[in-house]
Amino acid sequence: MDSARLTPEMRLRRSDNRCVGIEIQEVVMPELQGAEEITVGAWSKKEGEHVAEGETLMEAHTDKVNAEIPSPVAGVVEALLLEVGDQVIPGQPIARITPD
Repeated sequence: MDSARLTPEMRLRRSDNRCVGIEIQEVVMPELQGAEEITVGAWSKKEGEHVAEGETLMEAHTDKVNAEIPSPVAGVVEALLLEVGDQVIPGQPIARITPD
């Protein structure tokens, strides 16, 4: 699924003061059969939990369909950007994952 894009997000400093880059993958809401009103139904993972590629990350509800949104990458869920009940549009960031 091509519903995510890589965005370099953070730089950490090690004890020797060198910068170390961490790539965090931003997961975006895919198109759901042309639905314009999409609601976050439930999160299947919490921040800090590991998710496998293709594993359900979120349930989304529309007037036409209920869908499971899979993770496009295996890794640790760093941030869930929406709450259950929030409205979301296709292309909107929904989560951030640090890939394995």
